[in-house]
Amino acid sequence: MRVLKRLRLAITYVTCFPVARIEFDEEEKQLAGLSKYLPVVGILIGCILYALSQLFHIMHVEPLLTGSLLALTWLCITGSLHMDGLMDAADGIFSHQSKERMLEIMHDSRVGNFGVLAGVSILILKIASLASMHGHLLAASVFCIPIWSRWCETYAIGKFKYAREFGKGRIWHATTIFPIDLLKATAPAILGTAIGIATTNAPMIVIIPVLSTVAGGIISAHRFNKIIDGQTGDTYGAVVEIAETVGLLVTVLCSPLFTWAP
Repeated sequence: MRVLKRLRLAITYVTCFPVARIEFDEEEKQLAGLSKYLPVVGILIGCILYALSQLFHIMHVEPLLTGSLLALTWLCITGSLHMDGLMDAADGIFSHQSKERMLEIMHDSRVGNFGVLAGVSILILKIASLASMHGHLLAASVFCIPIWSRWCETYAIGKFKYAREFGKGRIWHATTIFPIDLLKATAPAILGTAIGIATTNAPMIVIIPVLSTVAGGIISAHRFNKIIDGQTGDTYGAVVEIAETVGLLVTVLCSPLFTWAP
């Protein structure tokens, strides 16, 4: 029961589904140790996107509209939490200021030019990539990529120090036991991958999105760490968005390899 309660808290915080109540005065206590549940939240998101992709297929919805609806649904499910982090991180990092000044800019709630450009670019790439997929390739991608992008988030949370003295993301890092919690997060991610392989009966259709998502997430996490000497709540969100976009884009670019697949 405790695990289910903790999972509900994780779902409530990182999605738009209010399945638990987060008390403002006990927020830090409630958010403690939730990072290992993020891939399970990814399974929930993947199931919703998978169901929608199948519905659009049955309805013969045009590819561009399918890609647009899936990308916007994806954004809405997360309450734009990760996109907000990406935009704030872009404003800070692309300012090319000192580390301290970057963190100040990222903390500012106002969105600048670099943030807008980053957000729009990511959304366009996601829509275009999703519109370029069909069949098992689309289904496997929208199911597995949300899972492994959140595994990358768990990696970033546990692996690197928190760059600020204060911040909502600090409790996530402080209560993550690395690498034990990452190993716990790996189990549901592998389970989701196995389900994807069993459903499509074509391992490569699942493996390419998974590997490219993980590569995008890990590389971006290490890059952020090098630039600001750690991570923040904003970079956690940016890691998710970058991992998802790289996963989708690389899968599309490799799609000629799947011409034989069912």
